[in-house]
Amino acid sequence: MKLDSGQQRVLVSLGVMLLVLVCGTAALMHVEGLPLGDALYFSVVTMSTVGYGDVVPFTGAGRFVAGFMILTGVGSFMSAMAATADHLLSRREQRERMEKLNMVIGVFYSEAGTALMRKLAALDENLPELRAALPPRHDSWTDKSFGAYAGALAGHPFRVRADIAALERIKSFLAEKSPLLVRLLENPNLLEHESFTDLLWAVLHIKEELEFRFDLAELSAADTAHVQGDLERAYRLLAGQWLSYMRHLKVNYPYLFMTAAHRNPFHEPEALER
Repeated sequence: MKLDSGQQRVLVSLGVMLLVLVCGTAALMHVEGLPLGDALYFSVVTMSTVGYGDVVPFTGAGRFVAGFMILTGVGSFMSAMAATADHLLSRREQRERMEKLNMVIGVFYSEAGTALMRKLAALDENLPELRAALPPRHDSWTDKSFGAYAGALAGHPFRVRADIAALERIKSFLAEKSPLLVRLLENPNLLEHESFTDLLWAVLHIKEELEFRFDLAELSAADTAHVQGDLERAYRLLAGQWLSYMRHLKVNYPYLFMTAAHRNPFHEPEALER
């Protein structure tokens, strides 16, 4: 598992502190003749700046070791404590930002994403295979099965075939949802989630493509293929992000998950209308 910069800083600080503690304890045992417990106790109270004074060095070498531990050990101890506290605070702030972002994602799927997935699923040539891989009932979604669902989505071709009428419906729908999409992109929390930002840009790109082509009935073969590719890319991103959001709901908001699972865009009757 790759460690982030905060975790690396904590580990380095703790490693330095432990090294000073071990070396100081060993040195005191050697020059002062202290047993392990007393030497370790003296090292800990010295590095932590407590300094009870009940165990003290009597030799010049012992005082040198103590001075060395004060200069290096106290700094390493304080650095380790500061790094740990900073990492914990950063993790808390990151969780709070991700919680806000998941709220944004929830608004997107509630107001636009799920409906758009239905429209695209209705045009999916391989929808029966995808429906078979994703359970229709909320009680079929188990923690272990999410990996299988992710694999099914990853292997699905997402082949969309849209006629002129379907393109017109998607064009009207995205025009209606345009203010929502723009407001979502303005949310600074999106900086924490590149995949969702890519999804919003893909959806907005479809909107711009369809608006740019005033008469969809006059699309050339090349333009039709280009639009189909845009639809398939957005469809794939929508499905992948939707599954991640469903996992978040199941873990954190089971009551919302039940509603979202019942609205599964791959299983609702509306998704089968052509």
